[in-house]
Amino acid sequence: MSLPPDTKRTEASVELVRTNLSGTAKQQLTTYVMFLYRKGQTKLPPENDLAKLFGVSRITIRRALGELEREGLVLREQGRGTFINPASASIKINLVPGEEFTKLIAESGHQATITVVDISTRPAVLDEAERLGVAPGTKLCSVEKLYFADGTPAIISVDRFPTSLVKNLPTAEYLSAHPIFDFLRDEAGVAIVRDKIELESITHLRACQLAKAGAQLRCETALTFNGINYNRDNVPVMVNTEIYDTSIVKFELLRVKDVC
Repeated sequence: MSLPPDTKRTEASVELVRTNLSGTAKQQLTTYVMFLYRKGQTKLPPENDLAKLFGVSRITIRRALGELEREGLVLREQGRGTFINPASASIKINLVPGEEFTKLIAESGHQATITVVDISTRPAVLDEAERLGVAPGTKLCSVEKLYFADGTPAIISVDRFPTSLVKNLPTAEYLSAHPIFDFLRDEAGVAIVRDKIELESITHLRACQLAKAGAQLRCETALTFNGINYNRDNVPVMVNTEIYDTSIVKFELLRVKDVC
Protein backbone atom coordinates (compact mmCIF):
# COMPACT_ATOMS: atom_id res chain seq x y z
CA MET A 1 0.00 0.00 0.00
CA SER A 2 1.43 3.39 -0.98
CA LEU A 3 0.85 6.38 1.26
CA PRO A 4 0.75 10.09 0.39
CA PRO A 5 4.14 11.85 0.81
CA ASP A 6 4.90 13.51 4.13
CA THR A 7 3.80 17.09 4.55
CA LYS A 8 6.79 19.40 4.14
CA ARG A 9 7.37 22.40 6.37
CA THR A 10 7.23 25.79 4.70
CA GLU A 11 7.45 29.39 5.83
CA ALA A 12 3.80 29.26 6.87
CA SER A 13 2.86 29.65 10.51
CA VAL A 14 3.35 26.79 12.93
CA GLU A 15 -0.41 26.52 13.37
CA LEU A 16 -0.96 26.12 9.62
CA VAL A 17 1.75 23.45 9.44
CA ARG A 18 0.15 21.65 12.38
CA THR A 19 -3.22 21.78 10.66
CA ASN A 20 -1.78 20.48 7.40
CA LEU A 21 -0.02 17.62 9.19
CA SER A 22 -3.20 16.63 10.98
CA GLY A 23 -5.23 16.83 7.78
CA THR A 24 -2.68 14.72 5.90
CA ALA A 25 -2.59 12.17 8.72
CA LYS A 26 -6.37 12.00 8.69
CA GLN A 27 -6.41 11.31 4.94
CA GLN A 28 -3.74 8.66 5.33
CA LEU A 29 -5.56 7.08 8.26
CA THR A 30 -8.85 7.01 6.38
CA THR A 31 -7.17 5.21 3.47
CA TYR A 32 -5.44 2.82 5.87
CA VAL A 33 -8.64 2.09 7.81
CA MET A 34 -10.48 1.19 4.60
CA PHE A 35 -7.50 -0.97 3.53
CA LEU A 36 -7.68 -2.90 6.80
CA TYR A 37 -11.47 -3.16 6.60
CA ARG A 38 -11.34 -4.71 3.14
CA LYS A 39 -8.81 -7.23 4.47
CA GLY A 40 -11.22 -8.20 7.25
CA GLN A 41 -9.24 -6.60 10.08
CA THR A 42 -11.13 -4.68 12.75
CA LYS A 43 -8.47 -3.30 15.13
CA LEU A 44 -5.95 -0.56 14.40
CA PRO A 45 -2.32 -0.72 15.56
CA PRO A 46 -1.31 1.33 18.64
CA GLU A 47 -0.85 5.08 18.23
CA ASN A 48 2.95 4.84 18.41
CA ASP A 49 3.00 2.32 15.54
CA LEU A 50 0.69 4.49 13.45
CA ALA A 51 2.89 7.54 14.10
CA LYS A 52 5.94 5.64 12.83
CA LEU A 53 4.02 4.28 9.84
CA PHE A 54 2.95 7.76 8.67
CA GLY A 55 6.05 9.64 9.81
CA VAL A 56 4.26 12.05 12.14
CA SER A 57 4.11 12.61 15.89
CA ARG A 58 1.85 10.66 18.21
CA ILE A 59 0.00 13.90 19.02
CA THR A 60 -0.81 14.36 15.32
CA ILE A 61 -2.05 10.77 15.08
CA ARG A 62 -4.15 11.21 18.21
CA ARG A 63 -5.72 14.37 16.79
CA ALA A 64 -6.49 12.63 13.49
CA LEU A 65 -7.96 9.61 15.28
CA GLY A 66 -10.14 11.97 17.30
CA GLU A 67 -11.57 13.43 14.10
CA LEU A 68 -12.27 9.98 12.67
CA GLU A 69 -13.94 9.01 15.95
CA ARG A 70 -16.19 12.08 15.81
CA GLU A 71 -17.11 11.14 12.23
CA GLY A 72 -17.89 7.60 13.39
CA LEU A 73 -15.34 5.76 11.25
CA VAL A 74 -13.46 4.37 14.26
CA LEU A 75 -14.37 3.49 17.84
CA ARG A 76 -11.89 4.03 20.65
CA GLU A 77 -12.30 1.96 23.81
CA GLN A 78 -10.32 2.75 26.94
CA GLY A 79 -7.82 0.00 27.66
CA ARG A 80 -8.67 -1.98 24.52
CA GLY A 81 -7.58 0.19 21.62
CA THR A 82 -9.07 1.65 18.42
CA PHE A 83 -11.47 -0.36 16.28
CA ILE A 84 -12.99 0.11 12.83
CA ASN A 85 -16.71 0.86 12.91
CA PRO A 86 -18.17 -1.52 10.29
CA ALA A 87 -21.43 0.45 10.12
CA SER A 88 -19.47 3.47 8.89
CA ALA A 89 -16.84 1.66 6.79
CA SER A 90 -19.55 -0.13 4.81
CA ILE A 91 -21.17 3.14 3.66
CA LYS A 92 -20.83 3.43 -0.11
CA ILE A 93 -21.51 7.15 -0.47
CA ASN A 94 -21.05 9.33 2.61
CA LEU A 95 -22.89 12.62 2.77
CA VAL A 96 -20.00 14.33 4.57
CA PRO A 97 -16.85 14.13 2.40
CA GLY A 98 -17.02 15.99 -0.90
CA GLU A 99 -16.14 13.63 -3.72
CA GLU A 100 -15.82 13.99 -7.47
CA PHE A 101 -19.11 13.19 -9.19
CA THR A 102 -17.83 10.41 -11.43
CA LYS A 103 -16.62 8.64 -8.28
CA LEU A 104 -20.05 9.03 -6.67
CA ILE A 105 -21.67 7.46 -9.71
CA ALA A 106 -19.12 4.64 -9.82
CA GLU A 107 -19.66 3.93 -6.12
CA SER A 108 -23.38 3.68 -6.87
CA GLY A 109 -22.55 0.83 -9.25
CA HIS A 110 -22.82 2.67 -12.58
CA GLN A 111 -20.59 3.70 -15.46
CA ALA A 112 -20.08 7.47 -15.44
CA THR A 113 -19.87 9.78 -18.45
CA ILE A 114 -19.82 13.58 -18.64
CA THR A 115 -21.20 16.29 -20.92
CA VAL A 116 -20.16 19.92 -20.59
CA VAL A 117 -23.44 21.78 -21.04
CA ASP A 118 -22.35 25.40 -20.73
CA ILE A 119 -19.36 27.68 -20.18
CA SER A 120 -20.38 31.32 -20.09
CA THR A 121 -20.05 34.61 -18.23
CA ARG A 122 -22.73 36.73 -16.62
CA PRO A 123 -23.21 39.27 -13.81
CA ALA A 124 -23.60 37.94 -10.27
CA VAL A 125 -27.12 38.15 -8.90
CA LEU A 126 -27.64 39.39 -5.34
CA ASP A 127 -27.63 35.95 -3.69
CA GLU A 128 -24.43 34.90 -5.46
CA ALA A 129 -22.75 38.21 -4.66
CA GLU A 130 -23.60 37.94 -0.96
CA ARG A 131 -22.29 34.39 -0.70
CA LEU A 132 -19.08 35.25 -2.55
CA GLY A 133 -18.57 38.55 -0.75
CA VAL A 134 -18.45 40.56 -3.99
CA ALA A 135 -20.50 43.39 -5.42
CA PRO A 136 -23.73 42.55 -7.28
CA GLY A 137 -23.05 42.54 -10.99
CA THR A 138 -19.50 41.20 -10.59
CA LYS A 139 -18.64 39.17 -13.68
CA LEU A 140 -18.83 35.45 -13.01
CA CYS A 141 -17.84 32.41 -15.04
CA SER A 142 -20.59 29.79 -14.97
CA VAL A 143 -19.76 26.15 -15.75
CA GLU A 144 -22.51 23.56 -16.06
CA LYS A 145 -21.82 19.84 -16.41
CA LEU A 146 -24.19 16.90 -16.72
CA TYR A 147 -23.13 13.52 -15.37
CA PHE A 148 -24.69 10.30 -16.64
CA ALA A 149 -24.98 6.92 -14.91
CA ASP A 150 -25.13 4.18 -17.55
CA GLY A 151 -26.49 6.77 -19.97
CA THR A 152 -29.14 8.14 -17.60
CA PRO A 153 -28.82 11.77 -16.38
CA ALA A 154 -27.88 11.55 -12.69
CA ILE A 155 -26.13 14.72 -11.50
CA ILE A 156 -25.99 18.33 -12.65
CA SER A 157 -23.35 20.72 -11.36
CA VAL A 158 -23.38 24.48 -11.90
CA ASP A 159 -20.23 26.25 -10.61
CA ARG A 160 -19.79 30.02 -10.54
CA PHE A 161 -16.63 31.96 -9.72
CA PRO A 162 -15.39 35.52 -10.41
CA THR A 163 -13.65 35.81 -13.76
CA SER A 164 -11.08 38.05 -12.05
CA LEU A 165 -9.52 34.91 -10.58
CA VAL A 166 -8.33 33.63 -13.96
CA LYS A 167 -6.80 34.94 -17.17
CA ASN A 168 -8.60 32.47 -19.42
CA LEU A 169 -11.88 30.59 -19.17
CA PRO A 170 -11.82 26.78 -19.07
CA THR A 171 -12.49 24.87 -22.26
CA ALA A 172 -15.03 22.11 -22.73
CA GLU A 173 -12.22 19.73 -23.64
CA TYR A 174 -10.42 20.42 -20.36
CA LEU A 175 -13.57 20.17 -18.24
CA SER A 176 -14.54 16.88 -19.85
CA ALA A 177 -11.48 15.34 -18.22
CA HIS A 178 -10.94 17.46 -15.09
CA PRO A 179 -13.06 18.82 -12.22
CA ILE A 180 -13.41 22.57 -11.88
CA PHE A 181 -11.23 22.40 -8.75
CA ASP A 182 -8.25 21.34 -10.88
CA PHE A 183 -8.79 24.30 -13.20
CA LEU A 184 -8.88 26.83 -10.37
CA ARG A 185 -5.79 25.28 -8.79
CA ASP A 186 -3.78 25.18 -12.03
CA GLU A 187 -5.01 28.41 -13.62
CA ALA A 188 -5.47 30.64 -10.58
CA GLY A 189 -3.43 28.95 -7.85
CA VAL A 190 -6.60 28.63 -5.79
CA ALA A 191 -6.95 25.51 -3.67
CA ILE A 192 -10.50 24.83 -2.51
CA VAL A 193 -10.26 23.03 0.81
CA ARG A 194 -13.78 23.12 2.26
CA ASP A 195 -17.35 23.99 1.46
CA LYS A 196 -20.54 24.88 3.29
CA ILE A 197 -23.73 23.46 1.85
CA GLU A 198 -27.46 23.80 2.28
CA LEU A 199 -29.62 20.83 1.33
CA GLU A 200 -32.93 21.31 -0.40
CA SER A 201 -35.49 19.03 -2.00
CA ILE A 202 -36.70 20.51 -5.28
CA THR A 203 -39.24 19.73 -7.99
CA HIS A 204 -38.40 18.90 -11.59
CA LEU A 205 -39.66 22.35 -12.57
CA ARG A 206 -37.25 23.99 -10.14
CA ALA A 207 -34.40 21.88 -11.53
CA CYS A 208 -35.23 23.26 -14.98
CA GLN A 209 -35.02 26.80 -13.59
CA LEU A 210 -31.67 26.19 -11.88
CA ALA A 211 -29.88 24.43 -14.72
CA LYS A 212 -30.05 24.28 -18.51
CA ALA A 213 -29.84 20.47 -18.29
CA GLY A 214 -32.58 20.28 -15.67
CA ALA A 215 -35.15 19.11 -18.21
CA GLN A 216 -33.05 16.02 -18.91
CA LEU A 217 -33.47 14.65 -15.39
CA ARG A 218 -36.07 11.88 -15.23
CA CYS A 219 -37.00 12.31 -11.57
CA GLU A 220 -40.03 14.21 -10.26
CA THR A 221 -38.03 15.54 -7.30
CA ALA A 222 -34.30 15.94 -6.74
CA LEU A 223 -31.85 16.68 -3.93
CA THR A 224 -29.92 19.92 -4.28
CA PHE A 225 -26.71 21.02 -2.57
CA ASN A 226 -26.24 24.79 -2.62
CA GLY A 227 -22.59 25.34 -1.71
CA ILE A 228 -20.02 27.99 -0.91
CA ASN A 229 -16.44 26.86 -1.56
CA TYR A 230 -13.56 28.31 0.48
CA ASN A 231 -9.81 28.53 -0.07
CA ARG A 232 -7.12 27.93 2.58
CA ASP A 233 -7.59 31.46 3.93
CA ASN A 234 -11.30 30.73 4.45
CA VAL A 235 -12.23 33.16 1.69
CA PRO A 236 -15.22 32.18 -0.51
CA VAL A 237 -14.07 31.73 -4.12
CA MET A 238 -16.88 29.76 -5.77
CA VAL A 239 -20.55 28.99 -5.32
CA ASN A 240 -22.13 25.93 -6.79
CA THR A 241 -25.41 24.13 -7.23
CA GLU A 242 -25.44 20.33 -7.35
CA ILE A 243 -28.64 18.53 -8.36
CA TYR A 244 -28.91 14.80 -7.68
CA ASP A 245 -31.35 12.18 -8.90
CA THR A 246 -31.47 10.21 -5.65
CA SER A 247 -33.00 7.19 -7.35
CA ILE A 248 -29.49 6.74 -8.80
CA VAL A 249 -27.13 8.38 -6.30
CA LYS A 250 -28.11 7.52 -2.72
CA PHE A 251 -26.32 9.17 0.18
CA GLU A 252 -25.80 7.72 3.64
CA LEU A 253 -24.76 9.41 6.85
CA LEU A 254 -23.69 7.87 10.14
CA ARG A 255 -24.46 10.30 12.95
CA VAL A 256 -22.64 10.09 16.27
CA LYS A 257 -25.01 10.70 19.18
CA ASP A 258 -23.87 12.72 22.19
CA VAL A 259 -26.81 12.23 24.54
CA CYS A 260 -27.18 11.23 28.16
